Amino acid sequence: MLIRVGLEYIAGGRVLAWGLDFPGCFAYGSADADVMMRFTRKLLEFEEWAALHSDELWFQLVNLDFRIVEAYRFPPEAKALPLDESLAFFEDDLRPLTANEAQNILQVFRWQREELLSGLEYLPPELLSRANPAANGTILDSLRQLARNERRYLSCFEARTPSVQEDLPPFSALEANSEMVEKLLPALAGQSQPREVGGEVWTARKLARRLLWQQRVRIDEIKELAGVLGN
Repeated sequence: MLIRVGLEYIAGGRVLAWGLDFPGCFAYGSADADVMMRFTRKLLEFEEWAALHSDELWFQLVNLDFRIVEAYRFPPEAKALPLDESLAFFEDDLRPLTANEAQNILQVFRWQREELLSGLEYLPPELLSRANPAANGTILDSLRQLARNERRYLSCFEARTPSVQEDLPPFSALEANSEMVEKLLPALAGQSQPREVGGEVWTARKLARRLLWQQRVRIDEIKELAGVLGN
């Protein structure tokens, strides 16, 4: 099975490997060889994680052949990005989503959301707003940032999408975002026309990649915060 990988060279000497046919699967590394080893492990972990949610996956990882097919370099004139952002646009992003792909991506999005919310369900309420001195933030801060970023991505396709109100509870904002994603992604299947918003080019495939990446970044961030705060 051919596994096509896109590399993004970003600020600070970091490399980000994207699974072009596996939105939601990515890895960070310090160089090409390092990030590809990490990505191999991440892909196998992704398969195990998906199998926990479904007995019938849409892919099988057998006879794997990993190939770097695209690379995106961080523009020298651009300001350094935080770890939870990306500028990458690949030629593969121009490939329209099929209806089946849109549904598979929605499944992964739902599974991620379920993991995010179920993990928070068992935390003592006071931990949600307790600051972590090392990270300079709270779990609620992470949830708010996830809601803001998701809403910004969605607004690139729905011009009338309102920004997240700062006084809105993050759980309510995330629920509203989920409803938007459920409606928007299937509607974008088959569309190939890119759009430029604020100097950044977007397509449905890039939207899917960024949504799943952002949510996974926040899940891992919140797990780490919960572990530190709970000790």
